[in-house]
Order: sequence, then C-alpha cells, then structure tokens
Amino acid sequence: MHPAAHAVVWWVATLRRNARRLHATRAARALLFTALTATTPAHAGPILDALLGTRKDVDVNVVVDLSEAGRKVAPPTKEKPAFYYPVLAGYRESGSLVAGETTPPPNSVAKLLAKALAAQHYYVVGTQTAAPSLLLVFHWGYMNPQIDDTGDPENPQAIFWNQKEMLALVAGNTLKNVSSLGFEREDILQNARDDRYFVVVSAYDFEAAKEKKKVLLWQAKMSTPSHRVALAEVIPSMITAGGPHFGRETKRPESVTAPLAKEGKVEVGTPVGVPDKK
Repeated sequence: MHPAAHAVVWWVATLRRNARRLHATRAARALLFTALTATTPAHAGPILDALLGTRKDVDVNVVVDLSEAGRKVAPPTKEKPAFYYPVLAGYRESGSLVAGETTPPPNSVAKLLAKALAAQHYYVVGTQTAAPSLLLVFHWGYMNPQIDDTGDPENPQAIFWNQKEMLALVAGNTLKNVSSLGFEREDILQNARDDRYFVVVSAYDFEAAKEKKKVLLWQAKMSTPSHRVALAEVIPSMITAGGPHFGRETKRPESVTAPLAKEGKVEVGTPVGVPDKK
C-alpha cells in the first residue's frame, strides 16, 4: 500500500461529503426547442441547418487559477518533470437535472487526463519514479444556471441563485482583470448563463495532503455549453483544450476550439510511458 494511502482515503471522503447535487428539470427548455424547430417554415431549413447542423468542433472556455503557493512552483519541464498521485472525484451535477445524461467511465477520463498531463511533463507516480510532489483531483460533469423571474410584469427582475458558482467556473479569479465596461465582460456574464459541461483539475501539495492539510496550488477549469452535444463528446475536447494551460495561470478566460470526439466516444489513445527515477 502506498504510504499516503490513508491520507488519500481521508481526501476522498472529504470530497464526497462536500459534493452537492441540486436536482430539477429541463423539460420546459427541451419543449420550447422542440416547438421552435417543429413550427419553423420550410424555407428556413437551410438557415437551421447552418445554425443547428452537425458540429465537428466546440469552443472550450479555459481558466487556470494559481494560489500564492502555486506561483512559487515552476511548471515542470522535460528535464524536471513533476509526479502526481491521482484522485478520481468523478462525476458531479449542479443545477437542473439532465434527463438521460450518461457519463463516460471514470477510468477512460483518467487516461485522457493522464495523456494530456504527460504532454506537459506531469506524470503519474509509479514504483520506479521519483516521489510525488502533487496530488491531483479530477472531477467532471455539468453545471446549469438557476435563474428565477420575480413575476412582476411592471418591474421584471431575475434572481440568479448560483451566479457566484457559474462565474467561478467560466472566469475564476480572472474577472478582476476584465474591464467593467465592454464586450469582454458581457461575454463572460453570458457564458455564466449557459448550461455547461465541465472538467476540473485541482492540484494540491502532496506533502501537505499527507498531513491532512489542503494546500491548493492551481486549479484548471474547462467548460463548454451543453446545448446539442453529449458529455462523452466534449470531455476529450475540454481536456485537449485545457492541457497546454495546466499549471499556468490565465490572466483572462481563454477560448479554445477543439474537435469533438467521433460518434460521442471517448478515445483513450495509446498509454503514455512514465520516466524512470534517475
């Protein structure tokens, strides 16, 4: 058993206690979309095909936040790689329930993440590697905005119940770097109102984790609108888009175009070798 096994068990238990699941329904939104497409005049078909046709790629929003402790840690290089102990926190839901939603097998997601991390010189710890310096926690799923109208026709207002959480997903700590006026902030605020799929990678100091202390070094958040795509299609896209940013702070949200997985399948690719300890 790994010497930090007990600490990892404590970590997983803590993550599970803190996971929140808020369930509702999106039936009304689906009904509205169905009614719109069903009542569209025939001559509008080409326009709808252009707008709603088969998608081959997706725009991924990428945000990486670094803590003060994280800024003191240089990103790994080929000459000085970083080794990590992985923790699969798994699938999470926040907001309205998506009927029939399926999630890829955790091991498939873990392999995709391991491949993307290895490309940036982060490697899973092994029996022949150096000791880990990081504990990486992976979770993925969807987050939807919870917005209610007050119902006053003379003074209509909306209550955005989880705006803080949605903004944290699409902007993280970068919002302070964006002018309060202009299209950039408007784009961020609009992104926070989209139903979104996400993948989050959180990097903690391994030595602190062994002492049951949480010292967050960096957190990468990749997300994309969930409209007309499946989670299995976009998980590889989000990981591909986020990979080059792992461990590197973004001053503003980055928009990255990435291809969709074929037929909604998670392709894990060829396993990545881990350098031996020298």
